[in-house]
Amino acid sequence: MKKSFWDFHHAFHHRTEAWKQEVLFTWEWWLGILISVLPWLLWFLFRKKDSTDRLLYAGFFVALISLTLDNIGVQVSAWNYLKPVTPAIPSYLPYDFTLLPITIMFLIQFFHNRNPWIIGIIFSLLTAFVGEPIFKWLGIYFPVHWRSFYSVPFYTVIYYLAYKLAKRKKFNVL
Repeated sequence: MKKSFWDFHHAFHHRTEAWKQEVLFTWEWWLGILISVLPWLLWFLFRKKDSTDRLLYAGFFVALISLTLDNIGVQVSAWNYLKPVTPAIPSYLPYDFTLLPITIMFLIQFFHNRNPWIIGIIFSLLTAFVGEPIFKWLGIYFPVHWRSFYSVPFYTVIYYLAYKLAKRKKFNVL
């Protein structure tokens, strides 16, 4: 384990140096910063104010699950991110902490009275077959051993679980 730790330490140092030279302050980096901030501003302006807590609860769940699954995917070499916002986290933070949670929170807000499985499937198909290819085309996302259709059940279940969390009735306990 000690050797593994030092190998990781040296790899991280090498990754950080490469990131400073190849990513920092590039247009892809600035795009990541914009994607990290702008959707939150839009959500803050257009959210349903009385549902803020419920939506944030669901959004936090989405961010936590997507960050975890994304890190696992990178670690098992299913995919990689060539232009991360930070070298310290292997997943793509703008996607995990902004795009997925915000999109799902808006979908829950606007389609709360629709079948969550249908909305989840539509969301997952668009995310897997439009969103992922756009990030691939931009040179940010690089699938190694992953195909877009593998993502569909994950996105569908993440949406459904977030929907169920947002619809819970046990928020007014205090």
